[in-house]
Amino acid sequence: MNRQKKLAVLVGVLVVLCAVIAIVSGVQKHIDTISTVDEEIFATSESALTEVSWTKDGNSLHFVQNDDTWQDASDAEFPIDQDKMSDFLSHFESVHASFVIEDVEDFAQYGLDDPSCTVTLTSADGSTVLQMGDYSTMDEKRYVTLGDGTVYLIDDDLEQYVASDRDDLMRVDTFPDDYDTLDSIVATGETAFTAEYRPDDTLCYTDAYDYYLQQGDSYQPLDTDKVEGVITTLNGIDRSEYVNYRTTESDLGVYGLDAPAITFTVTYTVDDETQTSTLAFGKNGDNCYMRMDDSPIVYRIDSDTYTNDVATIGYDTLRPSAVVALNWDDVQSIDFTVVDATYTVEKNGDSWKIGDDVVEFDDVSDAVDALTVKEFNTDTPEKKQEAAFTVHLDSEDYPTVSVTLYQYDGEDCLVQLDGQTLGLVSRSLVVDLTEAVNAITLGLS
Repeated sequence: MNRQKKLAVLVGVLVVLCAVIAIVSGVQKHIDTISTVDEEIFATSESALTEVSWTKDGNSLHFVQNDDTWQDASDAEFPIDQDKMSDFLSHFESVHASFVIEDVEDFAQYGLDDPSCTVTLTSADGSTVLQMGDYSTMDEKRYVTLGDGTVYLIDDDLEQYVASDRDDLMRVDTFPDDYDTLDSIVATGETAFTAEYRPDDTLCYTDAYDYYLQQGDSYQPLDTDKVEGVITTLNGIDRSEYVNYRTTESDLGVYGLDAPAITFTVTYTVDDETQTSTLAFGKNGDNCYMRMDDSPIVYRIDSDTYTNDVATIGYDTLRPSAVVALNWDDVQSIDFTVVDATYTVEKNGDSWKIGDDVVEFDDVSDAVDALTVKEFNTDTPEKKQEAAFTVHLDSEDYPTVSVTLYQYDGEDCLVQLDGQTLGLVSRSLVVDLTEAVNAITLGLS
């Protein structure tokens, strides 16, 4: 290569290097200043706010506060859940940043050229706009700006609390679940019963039950967990599909709520104050609806939910599964009949005796406690007795309680309590009881 050509190549390389240097210099001309801080960048209180609005996922919502009550700015009748709104706004009471990025020129690198969410909070002092950008997975923080040319990485990701749909802030009508006592549940219509809280009344041979159902002149014990579970079941019905939130009395016929198919009236005590709420279910053709008290909200519910979870609530779903619920401290003796032999087991202090023989009774008491009804019915015994026992109690009102078990089929036995059929008990549980009794009676003197 001659001298002139070499010189030309070198000049060309120099030009390229100069261009690269110019480009790099241009890119590095501006560098954002990043500082680690623990700084409160915004603070407010719900009571100070008069308006709040936001845009997220292409939806814009706007709410105003009048007389300490939040309303949709364009639809004052929409039932806003005030607790949900308060919970949302509580996240803006003190917004802290861990990083401050100053002198920002390129907001796009933080996702703030097109914010994913913008929240505007207005008080008597003016409005503050928080724009939210990308989420830093490395720091697990959200980029935000207040429109002052500074970007912050905030500790709490505010965007996660912003509702995309107004329905997410709608009030949901439910029974309270923080009551002190559940005093009664009265069902009318397609299912009818009254469950009462009667813990201080002697209505049964045992103190294991607090709730009772009145049948004529008698009271039938109910399982506490099952009775209180009615509230859980009714509150758990899907309320996401509402058909009307402006319901008036004249509208009720459309939903079959002018003459409800079933109503549950619940009385409960909160802070020594007795309150009552009613949940009504209506039907119109194949459609089922639900409304609480005089709420303007009517919900559409799944017909299977109504059939399987609502209409089935009744005595058989609330009664105890235990065949007998003994307080063993009150038991004085038990007469067991197995096959053709009867044995009396008596309490003697902390031990149990048959005649003069002390016996190990734990397996027997466990087998008695384990007897549970798997299917309630009112069948009349048609086969021979399998086993029976009569419990003698230290009680003037209920001195004895008797359980009789009859053969039924290969898997189950039919059980009666004081002569009244309860239903079917797994035969394996009856076998466990008879074997436990046989074990303590073998080798008696």
